[in-house]
Amino acid sequence: MAASPELRADAGDSQLADDDARPLASRVRCGALWVVASTVVLRLGNVAVTAVVAHILSPRDFGIFAVAMTAYLIVSSISELGVSSCLIRADLDIASLAPTVVTISLLSAAVLAGVLVACAGPIAAALGAAAAAGPIRVMALAVLCLGPFAVPSAQLAREFRQSTIFVANAVAFVPSTVVLIVMAESGGGAMAFVWSRVAAAAVAGAVLMVKVRRRFRPGFAREALSVVMRFGLPLAGANFVNYILLNVDYAFVGHLLGAAALGIYMLAFTIASWPYGVLGSVINSVSMPAFSRVKADPALLANATATALRGVCLIVLPMCAMTMALARPLVLALYGARWAESAHALVILSVYGAVSMACLLFANLLTGLGRTKSLLILQLIWIGTLVPAMAVGVGQDGIVGAAYAHVAIIVPIVLPAYLIALKRATGVRAGALARAVVPAVVASAAAGLGAHAAATLTGGPLAQLVAGLGAGGVIYAALAGRQAVEVFGHGRAAQRALLAARAAIGRNGVPAGVRAAIRRASLPLRARARRSAK
Repeated sequence: MAASPELRADAGDSQLADDDARPLASRVRCGALWVVASTVVLRLGNVAVTAVVAHILSPRDFGIFAVAMTAYLIVSSISELGVSSCLIRADLDIASLAPTVVTISLLSAAVLAGVLVACAGPIAAALGAAAAAGPIRVMALAVLCLGPFAVPSAQLAREFRQSTIFVANAVAFVPSTVVLIVMAESGGGAMAFVWSRVAAAAVAGAVLMVKVRRRFRPGFAREALSVVMRFGLPLAGANFVNYILLNVDYAFVGHLLGAAALGIYMLAFTIASWPYGVLGSVINSVSMPAFSRVKADPALLANATATALRGVCLIVLPMCAMTMALARPLVLALYGARWAESAHALVILSVYGAVSMACLLFANLLTGLGRTKSLLILQLIWIGTLVPAMAVGVGQDGIVGAAYAHVAIIVPIVLPAYLIALKRATGVRAGALARAVVPAVVASAAAGLGAHAAATLTGGPLAQLVAGLGAGGVIYAALAGRQAVEVFGHGRAAQRALLAARAAIGRNGVPAGVRAAIRRASLPLRARARRSAK
């Protein structure tokens, strides 16, 4: 009698024996660093391109594209029924499952692409932008691309080959940017964004297909179908609800306020999502395979959870704090005066962005442990409370009300619900997680206050932005440097950076309490530097 795919975990991964011999922490760190590096590079490129296009296209064009993207994201969340995520888990055998997953991915992507084409008109009308029907039909091509590329993407994530994913995204960035700028300059409007996304999806997927070590053909096995559906369907449901969560605000803003207001809100939400752009890919591609490898050891799992949360907060919280402090100069300097209305909403959405990253980490942890049903329940609680809050918020205060609705739901309801589910699944207590977060919270708050103070001393949006980022960055490096070195490494470059921040900030009239904290943070690094010199 053949063993089930669950029992023959990693039986088909003999070609990865050398990679598996490396310590898990090393593979996770390497994969995470590649994702961070690639995301930062590509995110900076996207910010620059969006800043250029924002001076060419109107808020209405952005709003029409937002409607098309809303439809695409919701449909794509269930394009392969969540089954490809099974292949990321190290405790399941990829060789037994992959052929069935390929078949499901191809069929479901084709069916959903057809549904998107057929329903484009009603969807666009319901979201308050009838002109988005054409862009929605074009986005169906991007949905179609998800089918053949789902399994290669899962294979690379399972193997921590984020360097290959970076190459694929970098290669795709060039033609997609050319399409976007050329079409925008020639009057393509929202279609410029849409065709750019299709080009990026096709090129990146093709590169992944070429680079993957083993290709699987479509197949079918009843035993494999049982495994992938039991895991995938609740995950697909959770993903579907999650993408509704991410886009329900667009639906209300577009329907009640129109495409132009939606474009302004979209810009604010996009900027507030920069932390997700930097770290979301790391969490989604690294955390699930990593947590699935340590789930059998409660102590190791608890330690990994606290360390992961601390690392996420050290990166995300300063970004959100600086965005809150510099929202107006940031919008004016990068995008121009006609987008100024987005600054107020951006301040509030930055809070939502910070908390949502913690929830994203917890969601991936639950998925890595196989708790997809719990995740689905949490997402249903989230959407059930957010929809009425969003209706009230947008109706009362427009795009600012939409931002407040997000914060009013995620802070007092969603985050505690995730913490309860996490404790039941892992035994990790909220107190341990709070201790991991506090240093980053304190340092980020100080950096935000310093950035705001520095910006008020200068004139002009660009000068305010530069001064605020410089001051806030130095303060944060000084206060959180020790924590960052403990989490991300102990190299000499990190030591020199922290000591330089301490020296720079100590010479400029910083209060004694802050200087004392900086000295305490840098003492261990100075000791390590002396030992290295010996």
